[in-house]
Amino acid sequence: MGLKSEDNVSEIQMVTFCVEEESYAVSVSEVKEIILPISTFPVPGMRDPVKGVINLRGEIVPVLDIHSILGVKKRVKEKTASKKRFIILDSKDGGVGFEVDRVIEVVKFKEEKIQPSPEIGTININSNVLLGIIQSNGGIIIVIDPVKLVEGCMDIGELAKSHSF
Repeated sequence: MGLKSEDNVSEIQMVTFCVEEESYAVSVSEVKEIILPISTFPVPGMRDPVKGVINLRGEIVPVLDIHSILGVKKRVKEKTASKKRFIILDSKDGGVGFEVDRVIEVVKFKEEKIQPSPEIGTININSNVLLGIIQSNGGIIIVIDPVKLVEGCMDIGELAKSHSF
C-alpha cells in the first residue's frame, strides 16, 4: 500500500474528495476510475445506502449513497452539481461506486501523517470505515477504508448475480 521515497520514508498516494464541506481520502490503489455521474437505475428491493446501479461499458456497477454511510446531511447546491463525480472502486466482486460532491486531487502523504482516529464520539462517521485522520494545510482529511465501507453496506457479489441488463 505504501511507496518508498528516496529518504526511506513510506508514502501513500491518496485521492482526496469532498462530501458536503468535509474532506475525505481513499488510497489510489483502491480506486478503479473516477467518472462524471451517469444515470443511475434503481434496483427494486435494495435499501439504503444503495442508490442504484449504472451500466459502465457493459459492467453493472452498484452506486452507494456515501452521504448516508458517512452520516453527512445532503444539501442541494445547484452551482456545485457540475463538480460531482462517481468514484469507482475496484472490489474483489467487481466495481462499486459512490458519488462525491467534488474530487480535490491525488496527493502523496507520508504514512506517519495518518494519525489514529479520535474516540468516535467526537466525529460524525461510522467508525468501521475510518482508517485515520490527516492534518493538512487545508484542514483535516478523514481517511476511509473503502473495502469496509462497501462490506458494511451490501453484498456486491449477490447484487451483480441477481441484476443484469
